[in-house]
Amino acid sequence: MAFELVADKGVEALTFREIAAAAGCSTSIVSHYFGNKNELLFSVYQVANQRATDRLMATHQAGAPLSACFETILPFTDEARRNWRVWLAFWARAHLDPAYFDERRRAAQASLALYQGMIAERLGACADEAGVELAARRLIAAIAGIGLEAVFAPGDWPPEKMRDVLQAELVALCIAG
Repeated sequence: MAFELVADKGVEALTFREIAAAAGCSTSIVSHYFGNKNELLFSVYQVANQRATDRLMATHQAGAPLSACFETILPFTDEARRNWRVWLAFWARAHLDPAYFDERRRAAQASLALYQGMIAERLGACADEAGVELAARRLIAAIAGIGLEAVFAPGDWPPEKMRDVLQAELVALCIAG
């Protein structure tokens, strides 16, 4: 419920009263699980991260090419677009609040490790640690840039354009295919 409220209406809609109404329960039940709005927003952010990771890993484990795996992160679908809106709501607070900043940094490190593992697996014996880390960082930057642009200007970033730009970056990194 909280995820949907943030994705659809923004952080301002994330109140115990709104959560309780959406869940059909009392605010005391919501406050039993979350001490304050920050805890609730952290939980929503973690749900967004987990959903994106689950999509990415399911596609990767199915043997799909890296381009298809990373497309699951980009705002191609309603679900992925909702993730991006939640991420933006959280990131907007990260530069102002050290706790949010630390959580964002933790999530970024987890993404970096995940991407490094996928790239190293793709490169096999040719993988060197420094090159894999650089490729993962470039890929994170590319996906973040494509995703942000697509969220803010969806008419300029249809799925074909997102796919083409991602594929160009994967080719430049020698990890396409």
